[in-house]
Amino acid sequence: MKLLVSSINFWPDHSGIALYSTDLPVYMAEKGHDVTMVTGFSYYPKWQKLPKDHRKLFAHETYESVRVLRGYLYVPTKVSTIRRIVHELSFVLFATFNFIRAGRHDCIIVISPPLLLGLVGITFKWLWKARLVFHIQDLQPDAAISLGMVKKGLLIRLLLWVEKIIYARSDHVATITEGMRKRLLQKGVSSEKLGLYYNWVNVAEAGKARETGKFRSEHPKMKEKWLLAYAGNIGIKQGVEVLVELAETMRAFDHLHFVIAGDGADKERLQELAAGKDLTNLTFLPFLSQTDYFDLLQDVQLCFISQRKWTGDVFFPSKLLGIMAMSKPVLISADMESELACFVRKHNSGLTVETGDVNQLAASVRRLYEDPNLLKELGKNAREAVKQFDRDVVLGKLLAWVQPARRNGHSTSSPAFNSTEAK
Repeated sequence: MKLLVSSINFWPDHSGIALYSTDLPVYMAEKGHDVTMVTGFSYYPKWQKLPKDHRKLFAHETYESVRVLRGYLYVPTKVSTIRRIVHELSFVLFATFNFIRAGRHDCIIVISPPLLLGLVGITFKWLWKARLVFHIQDLQPDAAISLGMVKKGLLIRLLLWVEKIIYARSDHVATITEGMRKRLLQKGVSSEKLGLYYNWVNVAEAGKARETGKFRSEHPKMKEKWLLAYAGNIGIKQGVEVLVELAETMRAFDHLHFVIAGDGADKERLQELAAGKDLTNLTFLPFLSQTDYFDLLQDVQLCFISQRKWTGDVFFPSKLLGIMAMSKPVLISADMESELACFVRKHNSGLTVETGDVNQLAASVRRLYEDPNLLKELGKNAREAVKQFDRDVVLGKLLAWVQPARRNGHSTSSPAFNSTEAK
């Protein structure tokens, strides 16, 4: 089968959605399909293109047996709502040209955001008589409203109208959390075409034994400390400033050290905030390579994930499953009814605290520091729970829909992945 996948993020990006938009086509190619990836040039999460990609309009390469067609996209030096819109529109325009370059395919998987990429998928579904999967990683209009990036008005009404068209014209709408699935049902997507495919992790690879102490040896001032770390994108929706406030609250605890590793639109502000508080128990690091990230996880006692309030059912943090696969417990700062907080409580793989409650976060850190057996138990629970989200389990379900079963010489669609199967 000829399969075309399109996403704004792809290798060598290795944070957020890029983890899955890279691995999905690779998995399909491993299963023997002819796969083309239509994407842009690497820029995330630093919001900087690689020097070699400046001024390029198109590029063609091969990655892990996947044919990769890249197109120009505008990357702003400072991210704002207007500039982000231009950024996404530039990608959608050049992705259209790359769909033409790719030639006819049997099935198209569009990964959103950006939402407008779905219109390109609809167009080429019609031209090629192909099947279309619209795979939602973030509910973009809902997220924009909840984060205050845009006000309710003409733009949001337009986006919601476009969203409705895309859902209606797609053969299959896929999403990654139960909260998102419920929202999509409320938006009128029929249960027959709606599939739930949680994000995945290669459990064996992520959880394999690694050398302990490498990260600490590279950062001597942390060598004897009890470490709590956040690693990933530092953007508006993550709400990582609460970790700066926690470091200030716990500055008297000399045995604790806090780490914020990553890049993003909000990092400079957080660094200025921490500098103003003269925090010596908090270290900022640049975005880590995959190897360095695993070294960090190997050496920390506790991982931190945060979400701003009212955003917890429109996106899901990609880093969580990798953390769980390495048997690491998490401390969550989020809306207590969010998908993230409910997920962690359900699997007893960490402690959850209401967004912004710094005193309760501090109490949770002290509790875990003073009870190493609880810390170990939560990590063990995390490792056991993550097995249901193994790469072969989740992507095997998606492949069962994408790849038509043949009966009596005729192709028929495979059944969608029912949400109950992921629980």
